[in-house]
Amino acid sequence: MTEEKINEEKKTTPVVAEAEKQEKILNALQSVLDPEIGLSVIDLDLIREVVFTPEEAEIKMVLTTPLCPYGPMLINQIQSASETAAEMPVKVTVLPDRWEAPPWLR
Repeated sequence: MTEEKINEEKKTTPVVAEAEKQEKILNALQSVLDPEIGLSVIDLDLIREVVFTPEEAEIKMVLTTPLCPYGPMLINQIQSASETAAEMPVKVTVLPDRWEAPPWLR
């Protein structure tokens, strides 16, 4: 096999790269626990969507309650764990309480 073909096989498509980064982020977020409930933000279904642009990732989430006293702490932990896992900047967006997943995510 030529060196060119080997290098070509090692390249990943953008979709595959995004899927791998998303999986890394979601796995890393298993370690971020809600301090009152003791469950991960993944198990509590607080993470609703992970979106990628060439420059950054965006995590869209909801809080357990509208005035969650630990909200800022959770957001910082989510951002930190995600940036480490994805090796890129991550923006965390808190969605309104009544946000519903689009039909293709239900």
